[in-house]
Amino acid sequence: STTNLYAAHGPQSTTGDATMIIPQGRVVGGSTVLNSGICFRPPAHRLREWAEIVGAPHLLPDAMKPFVDDIWRRLGVTQTHEGIGRRNNALLRDGLTRLGLAEHGWIDRNAPTCLGCGVCHLGCPSGAKASVDKAILPEAANAGARILIRARAEGIIVEGGRATGVEVAVVHERTDAVIGSLRVKAELVIVAGSALGTPLILEKSGLGNEERGAHLSMHPGIGVMAEFAEKVAFWNGVPQGYFGHVPNDDRIVIESQGLTPVELFGLMGRAGEPEAALRFQHFALAGAMIRDRGGGTVKLASGFRPHIEVRLFGEDFEAFKNGARFITRAWFAAGAKRVAPFSLPFRFHDDEQSALASIDAIHSAKDILQLHASHPMGTCRMGPAEGPRRGVVDGDGKVHGVHGLYVMDGSIFPSTLGVNPQITIMALAANLAGRLLL
Repeated sequence: STTNLYAAHGPQSTTGDATMIIPQGRVVGGSTVLNSGICFRPPAHRLREWAEIVGAPHLLPDAMKPFVDDIWRRLGVTQTHEGIGRRNNALLRDGLTRLGLAEHGWIDRNAPTCLGCGVCHLGCPSGAKASVDKAILPEAANAGARILIRARAEGIIVEGGRATGVEVAVVHERTDAVIGSLRVKAELVIVAGSALGTPLILEKSGLGNEERGAHLSMHPGIGVMAEFAEKVAFWNGVPQGYFGHVPNDDRIVIESQGLTPVELFGLMGRAGEPEAALRFQHFALAGAMIRDRGGGTVKLASGFRPHIEVRLFGEDFEAFKNGARFITRAWFAAGAKRVAPFSLPFRFHDDEQSALASIDAIHSAKDILQLHASHPMGTCRMGPAEGPRRGVVDGDGKVHGVHGLYVMDGSIFPSTLGVNPQITIMALAANLAGRLLL
């Protein structure tokens, strides 16, 4: 059930400028069990930016390439095709093609035997997705690693300025109540609790500096729905199988979107209207994911939960609007009868001009039907120990001021990545882990 799959036993949301849903896995394999399997290589210009910020040549594109290539191979990454993408993805392709976008295509995914059943976020029922629990952790187990389930890292043990182990709480499967404890001793401690969990572990341990938990970015997205004369059933097929890059704006990635009919009923508030529900078969959905500026924070709340606060800037809303405009134009270009951007008041528009005008009226989060975010990053960012770009960890992932303690997850990104991050996270971790052996 989703109770056992997701952090917070289901929806996890933010406070601050906007309320966003942030899905996060609480299973062996983490969020890779629940994502859509989207794989993008880290943009070369972003890696060059990181290398300059941190002063770390091993982050440059040529240095990262062998690790990216290796992860790509180990995950069995293959390109989505129309047979499993089906109509929602194909219609977005048609629209972006007719707009003349230079960069768009079928998304690469780590699901080499995908059937297109459309419920990636519930855990792949066909076993086709090469999530971390299937593609990476077995290698660790074969090498002697022990994997603890229903166990939560409570804090880092530090003795004489060196990390020597981890305090672990054993928790109840459903209530998260602590039912036992243990201590793991280690020569090196590597924290990989995600950009939401890692700062909590460091905070509870009294480690890190004032940068810990700051600079949270999450790739928030805004949706645009369309109604076609033909049946689309956008829940049928790969939920996110097609993408496009908006010209001259690297803050935005357009991606097709999928929901189950039940989730759509909840979003639309129409579950009790049979005629409206029948129209759902004709809807198509895509979203604009933006490279946000990273003004959020995450701090420790009661019950070892994250308190997540979001801050959005004017440039973020301009990116939302620019992305929504392109999707709106793409849906009409693909032959949509009506289009409904996720602006408020939410409604379908019969013509492009009216739809675009509704997007122009967006000025804050209160003007958007629902914001969604899936990729927390940056809360323990890499950087020098001192100076304006001060970080929580150095270029090797080592926590400043503590020997033997490293962070290797999306929290150490020096700035917002701009594409779906799972490949970058794994390749960066492999790079840094290899440097421990030098």
